[in-house]
Amino acid sequence: MKEKKISVYIPSLLDGYEFCHPINQDDFENINVQVNGLPRVGSWKPIVMRIIREDEGRKLLESDSPWLGSHALMFRSRATDVLGPMMRDCGELLPIACNGADISLFNPTRVIDALDEAASSVLRFSDKQIMRINRHVFRSDAIRDVHFFKIPNLRVSPTFVSEHVVELWKTSGLRGLEFKQVWSSR
Repeated sequence: MKEKKISVYIPSLLDGYEFCHPINQDDFENINVQVNGLPRVGSWKPIVMRIIREDEGRKLLESDSPWLGSHALMFRSRATDVLGPMMRDCGELLPIACNGADISLFNPTRVIDALDEAASSVLRFSDKQIMRINRHVFRSDAIRDVHFFKIPNLRVSPTFVSEHVVELWKTSGLRGLEFKQVWSSR
């Protein structure tokens, strides 16, 4: 039996679309610490956020995923309607307080030790911790049929997504993200 190809992507902001940032600057780090793979739904206190609809005088388009970063994806209800079942299988949707927008913060709770560090190209700090991954190589067996995940190798891991997530995003007409393929099993 032929093994199914697995592709892994990192979401990024599509140019010209809006952002979603905390009102309090300290909450940027709070999000880095809180969205780390541990379930938070029972203890979560909604963070006050705002939609940034203009950048340097340029009006930004409405996004189904207003951008904060690949480590902490924000989703409007239109996106959670489409991707919700896969998200709930791999994480939790946490409420945020954002005037004029129904947005949730996605906390992936699948943290999988799937990075093949020896085969990947990594840049390390002096203490041997990974600073940056220049070329990703994953273990297929660890991520097969997983649609959203993080890795424990980085202090603030991006949210990795499957090809199925990318296809659903595009075919559903969702807006605001693009996806960079970082690895394929073939």
